[in-house]
Amino acid sequence: MINLEDYVERQMRRRGIEIAYARTLPVVVRRIADSTGTVLSNSIEFDAYNQFWFLANSFELPIGTRITSDTNVMLLEAHSSDIIEEFWGKIKIQLPNSFTGSLCQALFYQVLPK
Repeated sequence: MINLEDYVERQMRRRGIEIAYARTLPVVVRRIADSTGTVLSNSIEFDAYNQFWFLANSFELPIGTRITSDTNVMLLEAHSSDIIEEFWGKIKIQLPNSFTGSLCQALFYQVLPK
């Protein structure tokens, strides 16, 4: 398994970017359905401009989860603890229609550059 903090530090150093602040941040996605079972909402969208967001727990997300941003599109097709994807800008997390739970948590490592 890749050490996320070390990986991010190497990536930022390689790009010549100094880290001002970094933290692990959970993002909860709610699945809301009506009484007939029709899904009304299964996504969340938020702005992360001038920040780098690294997905830390892709192996815990449901297969079929789609995460898009201004810089990346990821469709989770298999579980792996070695996948670290980077997102920036407007980020949208969408759960698959096959997800039947009510909550899902995506864990990100948020980096703010100096």
